[in-house]
Amino acid sequence: MNPRALPTVAVLAGDPLTQQGVVAYLRSRPQVEVLDREDSARADVLVVLDTDVTSTTLAEIRRQARESANAEMRIVLVANSITERQLKDVIGHRLVGFLPRRRTGMRQILTAVLDAWAGNACLPAALVRSLIDDLRVMQEAGASPVGFTEREIDIVRLLAEGWTTEEIADKLGYSERTIKNVLHSLNVRLGLRNRAHAVGHGARLGIL
Repeated sequence: MNPRALPTVAVLAGDPLTQQGVVAYLRSRPQVEVLDREDSARADVLVVLDTDVTSTTLAEIRRQARESANAEMRIVLVANSITERQLKDVIGHRLVGFLPRRRTGMRQILTAVLDAWAGNACLPAALVRSLIDDLRVMQEAGASPVGFTEREIDIVRLLAEGWTTEEIADKLGYSERTIKNVLHSLNVRLGLRNRAHAVGHGARLGIL
């Protein structure tokens, strides 16, 4: 977890009213520090809100991930829906959360921000399962889990299924600190940014 007392958050919305409303709400909450839009590159968590996920939305997420000055930045996307192809497009670009806009209120956005900062992912279970199924087919076709140890594969697979580090530790019989150390070593060794990036990298290699 980020050593600062509060996570810094930036908001990028597709329309001014949504931008103002979400920023005003988050600034009223003591759990986060809200940055101005132009300071989004410094954010621990970036919230992107749009009505529909378009090519422009995806390009903006990739740009923000590429230009971020914060190596630990995570992105939460709020939109009406996201397809499997779109999820695959941005899962390796710091996206760790997706919220369906019509069923999401301000409190859910705040919770997603805090979860993202804590290193947890919040992605649609059906889409994650579909992604995992597709990549298992790739594995059967001969994809190689280059760079992962057997223990790392077990941990990344459970992360992809939405398990927390505490739950993974209990299941595999390790301490939670050991699980975190394994993930940290994996990220450093392979040049990955965070847990979501590790899952995305594992997905591309077909180990899930």
